Amino acid sequence: MEFDGKTIFVTGSTRGIGAAAAELFLERGGSVILHGRRQADVDAAVSRLSPRHPGRVRGLAADLADRAQCRSLAQEVGALDILVNCGGIFHEASIADTGHAIWDETIAVNLTAPWVLSQSLLPILRQRKGTIVNVGSDAAMLGYAGCVAYCASKGALVGLTRALATELAPDVRVLCVCPGPTETDMMRQSVATAPDEAKARQQWANYTLLDRVAAPREIGEAILLAASPRATFMTGSVIMADGGATAGRRV
Repeated sequence: MEFDGKTIFVTGSTRGIGAAAAELFLERGGSVILHGRRQADVDAAVSRLSPRHPGRVRGLAADLADRAQCRSLAQEVGALDILVNCGGIFHEASIADTGHAIWDETIAVNLTAPWVLSQSLLPILRQRKGTIVNVGSDAAMLGYAGCVAYCASKGALVGLTRALATELAPDVRVLCVCPGPTETDMMRQSVATAPDEAKARQQWANYTLLDRVAAPREIGEAILLAASPRATFMTGSVIMADGGATAGRRV
């Protein structure tokens, strides 16, 4: 119960990696503030988790692409100990097909929202010696064809992590967890657009050294490690939870 007495705010926590991390925080004693873009999704997630964790779950809805909504969201969050910036979007498009709308929305959600929330919640995080965990991607370290905006946003998030860690030490620890291929809605949507879905899914699995994609809960465990008392001498770190995708290639 290493998060007993701690309040954790996880963006993008109605599904995927965010939902898995939120559930793990609850299982280990924390009180969690869920977040999603749609109120209906937030309400459904709260209803699902509250019976097992009474009094320790609440939810907030906001569009992370809107800076004003991000700032209002931070005010509604109130006191907390851990901020997990997990909300993100992915658009599959070549650079030629990446228009201003795709670029602007991707940067707004994946990069600007973590900055705005970190800035807005900084006074309470400083006061409570808190932790910020940003959720990046192996695409922060590698170039993927067909998703230039996503790669740029996640690479910049690693830079933001290191800058914040340097500026906010020793009061606030800041880390970035970078997942590799993970069984989420984002991956399923990508696979569904491929000419051969089975082949596309196998290609994702083969991309890792472990020959499989991750379960969201596995990435959730890496997020919890970064936020936990077990990592108190870690800040500015980039934790690659990518199945070895960025370690190298087998010849």
